[in-house]
Amino acid sequence: MIITDLLGSRVFGPDFLGFVSDVRFIREDSAGRPARLYGVLVSPHARSSSLGFERSGVRSPWPIAALVRWRHRNSFLVRWNDIERLDDDRIQLRPGFQRASPELP
Repeated sequence: MIITDLLGSRVFGPDFLGFVSDVRFIREDSAGRPARLYGVLVSPHARSSSLGFERSGVRSPWPIAALVRWRHRNSFLVRWNDIERLDDDRIQLRPGFQRASPELP
């Protein structure tokens, strides 16, 4: 499976929660180690990417920022450890998974 296989996948907890709109990586240091997958962003309303507008300081151009924020309202981050099962076009989350903020500083 590659990252593009995850994008647009339906995400389920006990019920349908939304679609994978993006993925989040983390680099623990700059010693040349590759980044690792930290989690997936789940959007209840859109399959498309938030185009970088999940960054907390991005506010312009304001019409685009407002539209993207509205389309991705109530989005949340699910950490990789909270994913129980990956199937074709479907992700099942573990019972008791936690929703984290999708914003980047």
